[in-house]
Amino acid sequence: MQSHSSKIIGLLVGSFLLFSISCKPKEASSSGDVIETPVFESEEFVTFYEKFGTDTAFQMEHIVFPLEGLRPMKDSTDVVPDDFRWERETWVKHKPYDDADGTFIRSFKSHSNNIVSELIQNETGEVTMERRFGKLSSGWHLIYYRELGMY
Repeated sequence: MQSHSSKIIGLLVGSFLLFSISCKPKEASSSGDVIETPVFESEEFVTFYEKFGTDTAFQMEHIVFPLEGLRPMKDSTDVVPDDFRWERETWVKHKPYDDADGTFIRSFKSHSNNIVSELIQNETGEVTMERRFGKLSSGWHLIYYRELGMY
């Protein structure tokens, strides 16, 4: 059962995202056509993302706990609860991206001006990790984390 504060945070994040306006930054190409710049390439997001991976105090301040997400099953008998949440007390701090000598591939996707998904996977796509970042009134925050594993 979710706590009262968890429900409120979920409602606030959902409401904010639902009612936010999707106006992507645009720039003109040499031919005069307007090209939309993905949010994950914006200076604001890139600066946040780099600091998130290198400054542990900043990271902890920019995670919405209890954090929605998934952890991989430990073995075939393990059951991950539907309402699984990452907790501040047991959080393992994330480090900057490392492709492990080309073993992993990272991609980003902008869902709006306010949500960026990051997917890291091995070459076969069997082992994956996903993080979602949301832009809240207080800046960018990690709002979802699916730990590296097979799902």
